[in-house]
Amino acid sequence: MMRKLFLLTAVTALAVHAVYAQSQGTDSARPLKTGQVVQLSDSLTFRVSKSTKSPFTDIKVKGQAVVVVLDLDAGKKSTMLSYQLSANPKLSEIYLASGAQKIAPHAVIEDFQSWGPDNDKEVEILDPTENAAGVTLTFERKGSVSLLFDVPVDQAKTPQKFSIKLRTIKPTDEQHSFVVNL
Repeated sequence: MMRKLFLLTAVTALAVHAVYAQSQGTDSARPLKTGQVVQLSDSLTFRVSKSTKSPFTDIKVKGQAVVVVLDLDAGKKSTMLSYQLSANPKLSEIYLASGAQKIAPHAVIEDFQSWGPDNDKEVEILDPTENAAGVTLTFERKGSVSLLFDVPVDQAKTPQKFSIKLRTIKPTDEQHSFVVNL
């Protein structure tokens, strides 16, 4: 009888551990609503929104232009975060899912007021033949990253989900993953 009870307890413990490990995985993306502010660390907030006005006026796209803006606010503390960015959807940690298709960013603009004269708000067009680039941002106060996606015309009316993985390095080293229905 004791042996059966011990076996039942062990099987139950393993089952609970397996379910808990799957639900609390580090790779699971946290769902967000458009415009929802999220606290990433004690001093850093993050918000994703879809822009109605494009800062990418000089860039031609083949399909529909979709602009996603990442608003970051570090307050008065110096903050550092990083992410992998590529025009290849297989390599980028930032992409737009439209239907069953993954769409990588076509261009990016980084705008941080604490960069002073270095804040040139340059439009960087991403090359799909290049490997993913590790982007590290160090900033204080508010800033934003605008991303341009070229959504094929046949996918333009399908529901779109924006996915991002980023890592805060300073003040705390943490990995974050989010999915936003646009």
